[in-house]
Amino acid sequence: MGRYLNSISPYRKYQAVVTDTYFVDKTALIEELLPALGKEKRYFCITKPRRFGKTVMANMAASFFGKGIDSSDLFQKLKIAGSDHYREHLNQHNVIYIDFSEIPRKCQDYQQYIQRIEEGIIRDLLETYPEVRNDAEEAVWDILT
Repeated sequence: MGRYLNSISPYRKYQAVVTDTYFVDKTALIEELLPALGKEKRYFCITKPRRFGKTVMANMAASFFGKGIDSSDLFQKLKIAGSDHYREHLNQHNVIYIDFSEIPRKCQDYQQYIQRIEEGIIRDLLETYPEVRNDAEEAVWDILT
């Protein structure tokens, strides 16, 4: 488990939401994402106005798919648990989770911020997959490929 790759941060954040008094189960959205897994066009852009739950949805998806922590305790009583593909996908995928709403104190500009994220992702990848050769000049995308 790393800072970005299979982080437990989205689990902790989603756990706080699930246990809230006014929680609304939106895990049916996960069922909508399943057909895209493994396909070339498997990327999603979730857009909504401010305060409409984008972060909660991202935390939900990362908690469900990510390998960072067993999240069955969060999902076993929610709608997604009734899916035929529930166990097949629960905590079975590598997830890179980046929260752009939190800017580290030591980053003075956008370039430093992006560089910090790239270095963190590369570090997480190399810890998880030590057999991957890393050229310092390679971009994150090249390493992922």
